[in-house]
This record gives sequence, structure tokens and C-alpha cells, in this order.
Amino acid sequence: MKYKLHTQLLITVFLLAGSWGYGGTLKVRKDTLNTKRILEQADSIRLKRQQAASPCKPAAAPLIFPKVTKVGSFATGRDSLLVFGDYIYITVDSIEALLAVSDSLAGKKKDSAGAIILYINGNAMRDIGVLNFDKKEHELVFYLDRHSKYLFKFYPEFPYLWSKIPVSVSAGFKNGTFLQADHPLSIYLKFVSRWSIVFSFMFIIISTVVFVVLAAKTNLIRIGDDHSPFSLGLTQLSFWTIVVGCSFIYIWIVTDVLPPISGSTLILISVSALTTAGSRLVDIRTKTPGDVLQRSKSFLEDILQDELGYSVHRAQMFMWTIILGFVFVSSVIRFQQIPQLDESLLALMGISSGAYVGLKTMENKKDPNANPVTPVADTKDGLVKTT
Repeated sequence: MKYKLHTQLLITVFLLAGSWGYGGTLKVRKDTLNTKRILEQADSIRLKRQQAASPCKPAAAPLIFPKVTKVGSFATGRDSLLVFGDYIYITVDSIEALLAVSDSLAGKKKDSAGAIILYINGNAMRDIGVLNFDKKEHELVFYLDRHSKYLFKFYPEFPYLWSKIPVSVSAGFKNGTFLQADHPLSIYLKFVSRWSIVFSFMFIIISTVVFVVLAAKTNLIRIGDDHSPFSLGLTQLSFWTIVVGCSFIYIWIVTDVLPPISGSTLILISVSALTTAGSRLVDIRTKTPGDVLQRSKSFLEDILQDELGYSVHRAQMFMWTIILGFVFVSSVIRFQQIPQLDESLLALMGISSGAYVGLKTMENKKDPNANPVTPVADTKDGLVKTT
């Protein structure tokens, strides 16, 4: 069968198009099968991972932090004034919520309430923990311990001992989280209460005035009778007795705690007592029946002069006594405790006192070539003068 040329061309084109379409169909089928196989593998891997993974835990409920509504003092009875050494209370809107937060942060331990501490100006007072809970009044009780190293850091902020400074007070946890106030609270912090200062200074003034009057009118710190010269040793012993006694009473009134006596204080009193005993012993041994008791000139002249005039060893002992007394009193006022002085200062005090006693033996020696002293009676004031 013979076909025309154009018919042959059409048949050829049709066959080529059919073969190309059949090849494309096969390719699409192959790609579909590959895609299906990849998806099945992906689903298999996803199912295996879901079976191996642990079930998800439900989300925990968010913690609700209570707020501080009130802060007050048991001693002053005021909501705006807190004093060192006082029991204070902090009122929150919900004690149950506070304990729940504490249990959550502490891992539900038995002592989770012990994690609640005091905060002042956002600073954690880590050594001031909660003392008591009042669930009925929603109150937390704290004690402002004067010996707290964190609380004592506020001491330099007080311009004077009786001053007060504004602070913010709250409760919180040892991890650094603390409760916010429901509204701004105007609170002031004082180092010492006003009445404590008044009572302590009244005692100190009265004690000092009584001692000065007795020293001036009697032979409390004199060598002999009421008109005899003042004794440097007795003056030093009386000085330290007054200083230590007033400091002890001052600390007791201000802090309501009896302070322990430091070892350096005992050494100061002992050195003063031994100095007085040594000087008196020298006076007794060098005294003769013909000696006439001299009349007092003035306080400073009596304690700073010997037979030749002003002496260095007496001035040194007097100066270091005043300096150590100033250091002692300053430390008591600043730290409210009997200070422990440096060993070198105590050694210096002992050297000055020893030099005074040793050189006093030279003061009382008589010159054998000196003219004898003749006592003359004075009927005006009943004393014996020398000529």
C-alpha cells in the first residue's frame, strides 16, 4: 500500500508524539512512587519518635506573690519608726500564699519557712530570719539584732547617734526574691531610741558630777587629808573606774544587754591599780617622821610636778591616759560594746606607768646637804607649813 508523502509525515509525527507521551507518563508514575515511598518512611520515623518520647507534663500554675501591707514596731508602737534591737512585724495580704511560695522555692522541705528573711532597702539581712507567724493577723515577726553584720552596715548612714534614716522594709527569701509593698510605706530606722540616750547621758552626767565634787571636797584622790596634793596614781585609777563603769551602764541602757568585759579592760584596771599601789608604797618607804605634808597648789600642778617642777614621765603618763580614754569612749559610742584594745597600746600604758613608779623613787629621795625643814604651826587654817 502506497501512501502519499504528507500522510507518511503525519503518521511519523503521531508515532513520535505517542512515544514521548508514554515516556512522560512512566516518569510521572516513577516520581509518584518515589514520593509516596519517602512520605511513608517519614511517617514511620515520626511514629517511632512519638512512641519513644515521654508524655508531656501539664503546665504548673503560676506562683502568686503576696504583698506587704504594713510594717510596725512592738516597742515604739508606731508603724513608721523602727529601732535597732526591737521586735518588728510585717503584715502581708496572705500568709498561705507566702508559705506556698516558700515551699515551692525550697522544694517543699520541712524547714521551708526558715528561708524567709528580712529585707531593708532591697538588701537581704541573711542573719535575720523570721521568728514567728501569726496566721490570723497575717503577720511575720523579726528581731532587729544589733549584732547582725548585715544590719550594722546601715550604721555609717546615721549622721548622729539619735538620727533616723528613711528605709524600705520587706520580707523575702534567701534566693534574692522579696515581696513588694502594696503601696509606698514611709518608714524610718533609728539606731538608738531617744529615751535610751536620755537615760544613759543623765546617768553619765550625774556620775561624773558626783565624782568631781567628791574629788574636790574630799581626799578621794589625794595623798593625805582634804588639803593635800592630788595623786597621779589615784587619779588614773579613778579615771578608768569612771570610764569603764559609765560605758558599761551606757551599753546596758542602750542595748538592753549586759556587755562582757574585755581582756584589755581588765588589763587597764590592773595597771592603774598596780601603779597606785606602787606609788603609795614608794611614798610610805621614803617618808620620815620629820616630813611635813604639803598643801595642794592646783590639780594639774599636783599631778604633773615633782620637787623640781614639771616632769616628763608624769606628763607622759597623764597624756596616754587621756588618749586611751578617748579611744575607749569613742569605740563604746560607735559599736555599743566594751572594746578590745590593741596589745601595743596596753604595753605603752604599762611602760608609762612603770616609768612613773620607777622615777617616783628618785623624786622622794632627800638631799643630805639640804637645810632641815622646820615645821611652823598656822592657827588660821589648822595646817602645818614649812620654813
